[in-house]
Amino acid sequence: MVGKIRFNVPRNWLGFLIIAVLVIGIFFRFVNLDRKFYWIDETYTSLRVSGYTEAQIIKRISYKQIVLPSDLQKYQQINSEHNLTHTLHSLVTEDPQHPPMYYILARWWAQWFGSSVTAMRSLAAVISLLVFPAIYWLAWELFESSTVAWMAIALFAISPYHILFAQEARQYSLWTLTTILSSAALLRATRATDENQNPTRLVYHWTIYALMTAMGLSTHLLFVCVAAAHAIYITIMANWRNIKTFIPYYAAALVAFIFAIPSLVNAVENFDQIRSTTVWAQQTNFLRLVTRWVGSVTIAFFDIGIDGTANFTQLALLIPVSLIILALVGYAIYFLCKQAPTEAWLLILLLISTTALFLAIPDIFQGGRRSANPRYLVPCYVGIQLAVAYLLSTKISRNLDNFKQQKWWKIAIVALFSAGIISAGVSSGADSWWNKGSGWLRADLEAIRIVNAASNPLIISDTNIAYIMPLSYRLQPKVKLLIEPRCYTSCYKNRELLRKKPQAPKIPGGFSELFLYRPSSALRSAIQQQNYQIDPAGGNVELNLWKISKK
Repeated sequence: MVGKIRFNVPRNWLGFLIIAVLVIGIFFRFVNLDRKFYWIDETYTSLRVSGYTEAQIIKRISYKQIVLPSDLQKYQQINSEHNLTHTLHSLVTEDPQHPPMYYILARWWAQWFGSSVTAMRSLAAVISLLVFPAIYWLAWELFESSTVAWMAIALFAISPYHILFAQEARQYSLWTLTTILSSAALLRATRATDENQNPTRLVYHWTIYALMTAMGLSTHLLFVCVAAAHAIYITIMANWRNIKTFIPYYAAALVAFIFAIPSLVNAVENFDQIRSTTVWAQQTNFLRLVTRWVGSVTIAFFDIGIDGTANFTQLALLIPVSLIILALVGYAIYFLCKQAPTEAWLLILLLISTTALFLAIPDIFQGGRRSANPRYLVPCYVGIQLAVAYLLSTKISRNLDNFKQQKWWKIAIVALFSAGIISAGVSSGADSWWNKGSGWLRADLEAIRIVNAASNPLIISDTNIAYIMPLSYRLQPKVKLLIEPRCYTSCYKNRELLRKKPQAPKIPGGFSELFLYRPSSALRSAIQQQNYQIDPAGGNVELNLWKISKK
């Protein structure tokens, strides 16, 4: 029987260290919230929350009129003309891969705190704080140890991965929270059933599990992997004979899936559309995939923003650190399976493996890279960090008779926490990071700098609306835009937009500098036919930005 949860903080150096790390982790979740580029995914969050659709923007903005950056932002701010129904409609028609739970919460949040970058990101940051008591509960249900639970809190608090996504206006913090809460609720409900508690208590526990699972399914489609892990766990632990556990579990799971049916059905019906918007994840080779896997494990504990453009010095630091962390994680999982109770290691292993295998198997055989995208691996990180928390806590608690070995594990804890603090410090002052597109984003930031430096610039573009919306948050008010944006999500179903033929703009006078941003070959040709010369704008813009001048 698992007793009442105790929140005893270790009364030694470890307790002081954990509290310090927790405070630092909370600080880094809120510092410089508006510093990093408000990138494509986040602008689409604002678009959905506002109740507008991409198709509406494309229909209303064309070469017929010059617009300001603020004109684009009005489609990313809530107003009295659009309500929650419009938000849900925008998701259903253009983003079927995103269930509505986070966007509903974000709309309510925006109604209270506004639609600024800081306000939109603060919701994810606040949700990430709820992860701390949640992971304590799950660790307690797994190990009945306050030391392991506090260690888990510390690892989650200073994890570069969790800090990074706590500062992004997307649903990943909520997905983390629902994964943890549903798993903890499952353990509590199964134990209550095994202990033959009174029917009222049993209904209460299984209702909590159903609610947490329904919330998870309504947060991210890949939560189905968490639900699958729970189903396999119950099947193995009940050994096909414990009917008193099977019946309430499947009843609760059925209620949760019924609640999420609209989102799941919409995703299935629009699978081709979902696949078309994630085509970027379908291209890589196996060696690069394995490298990305190692990197994905590493960023749970250490991340200084190294990506495909890393130099020799950066790689010289990253490679040994990655190998050490990989070895630590591997040993932690081995130690967990060897020392922990079956019900503990089985659930953790299933949380890691169901999501990892679901994504990795298609990648291996089809050449994709979804399994190496950290934002899809939330349950894996939950399991990995729980395993490491158990290893570290156990090693410093059981080795009282081996002072030298215990000393090395204490050093490992301090080193791991230090790695997280250093990572958070480096990331907090950056304008961009790997989770926001790194390569193309650096080029866009350079393009924005060049345009803002001009006295009276005009940007002409026919690129994807997904690239144009983020610019509006960094371009100065003096910048004007003459755009005929293409669609990203809405073209798949909208026949009117599919039939829309590209037009050639008539370039107006009165501007000091004229720029082309991500122009199509058709736009470049049309401008050249108007007796204009097109040259690279300079800087490291990777042909994203061009200057136009009269011949």
